[in-house]
Amino acid sequence: MKIQQLFDELEKIKETSKSTFEISGMVNRFKEMKYGFFPLGWGILNENNKTNDLAPTTEIEEGGIIVLGNDFGTVSYVDGYVNDGRKKIGEIDSKTINNLLNTKVGLDTDKTFFTNFYLGVRTHANATMTKRVEELRDNYKEICYKFFLTQLNLINPKIIICLGHDVRNALLESKESNLFINWKPKSITMKKLYERGENSYEINIESKDLGERKFIVIPHPCYIGNLKKGYMEKLNKILEDKGLSI
Repeated sequence: MKIQQLFDELEKIKETSKSTFEISGMVNRFKEMKYGFFPLGWGILNENNKTNDLAPTTEIEEGGIIVLGNDFGTVSYVDGYVNDGRKKIGEIDSKTINNLLNTKVGLDTDKTFFTNFYLGVRTHANATMTKRVEELRDNYKEICYKFFLTQLNLINPKIIICLGHDVRNALLESKESNLFINWKPKSITMKKLYERGENSYEINIESKDLGERKFIVIPHPCYIGNLKKGYMEKLNKILEDKGLSI
């Protein structure tokens, strides 16, 4: 599947959803990075990303992995990234991606797609990845959930790796929340969730909307220290069993 297909699908909702984004304190900002989480970046680690003319033709293989983040932070944070003159062409523009690639987990980059559950960027001026100013409205969440289903249908991954509490909670608040009941309560720490055993941090899904896939939640890798407490060993074992690690 060509990555451009996903951007084509986004264009269909871009203008009609503008006010819905705004009332939730979000704004559409697509295709501003080369390496980065979709839809701000292309969502793939590929040599074609170094030349934007080639990136639209790049394909992602089916049956792989989706790495699912929350969102890309604030407008000022993104502007700081995009306008950073120290960045080199083709350089990976995501600490989260770098940290994942530098762990013991061998992600097959030809079959791994990095994306965010919530579309757009937060509009408030705070440059950090902190608490939202505006509450996300139900109609905005519905747009994001439907587009997440579009990504699942087009990419058809075996595994979705969910990064941190915010992504876990987004799925717990979705129409299919009953399928993620093992991730409750929302307040539980990742450490305690993992102490329950593998049936708590990995969930095998079979549903009409989500298909047949495995969802795994891990601590958010924006801080490398989150990944050095045995979580990656568990994740690596899952990927090896599925034949998805290098």
